[in-house]
Amino acid sequence: MDPGMVKEDTDFSIPLSDGRQFGLRWYGASNGQPVLALHGTPGSRLKFRLASKAANELGLKLYCPDRWGYGLTAKPLLQPSLAEFANDICEVTNRLGLARFSIVGISGGGPFAATVAAALGARVDKLALIGPVGPILPRPFHGPIGPFHRFAFTAWPRMPGGMRLTFATFRMLLSASQDLAITTVAARAGYADRQILRQRENKKAIAEIMRAGLLRSVEGPVIDMMLFGRNWNVDLSTVTAETHLWLGLEDHNIPLGPARRLASAIPNAKLTEIVGAGHFWIMENYREVFDWLATDLDEDVTRFRLRHDH
Repeated sequence: MDPGMVKEDTDFSIPLSDGRQFGLRWYGASNGQPVLALHGTPGSRLKFRLASKAANELGLKLYCPDRWGYGLTAKPLLQPSLAEFANDICEVTNRLGLARFSIVGISGGGPFAATVAAALGARVDKLALIGPVGPILPRPFHGPIGPFHRFAFTAWPRMPGGMRLTFATFRMLLSASQDLAITTVAARAGYADRQILRQRENKKAIAEIMRAGLLRSVEGPVIDMMLFGRNWNVDLSTVTAETHLWLGLEDHNIPLGPARRLASAIPNAKLTEIVGAGHFWIMENYREVFDWLATDLDEDVTRFRLRHDH
């Protein structure tokens, strides 16, 4: 299928040279500035459906793939690594005809987005990371990491069978009761996130995103957690893209210390820490992030409603 003929919010696939397929959708302006948009853990190509209006108005075309093992995308043939993912994305973007593009990575999509930017260098114009998972290893961390995150990112990845069982149970819960599944998602959330997750539209959107990603298997989040718990073996100093990270200080889903480490490892990255914001801040602030992506690279961007800049 010719990607140029595919309508917005419609599934299509990009074949790789080894026979695997990357499943995608696109949102926004049909002839807009290209942006590779990477979902979180667990997630899917539907993550950016709510962002379509903002992207269209700002002249952005969001290419939204299912990452490895999610939805329409197969897991890799070789041992998964962040570097190998960047190789796959290089092939995908070549087949899409994208000589240059920007990248946005949310939560668990952050490590993959940063790695692609490091690998593809000058092909990437801007890199936006929202509530990203940062490098867990090597220690020490930038700031403390709590017992929950220490278990989730260091011990749990050594138990792939346990991870599969957990995500399979959650998948069944999604099918049985959307409200109960989202209540589980909100179990560790702070006040700001609970307010967002109480909204019916947001509950429905998150449930649809996760169902689409976990429809065929639970390999996607298992691969993610195993990669996050290892040394990334990525030279982030090679990132040349203009980079901006948004980090909610009430984000209980990711450890803040490693996220700050990610910001400090990328040359000249801007880190915005938002008081009172949680992990789902992006659901109500796509326009703020996309406005930065759409701004000319030589403009001084100063019009954000930000509370603390570093």
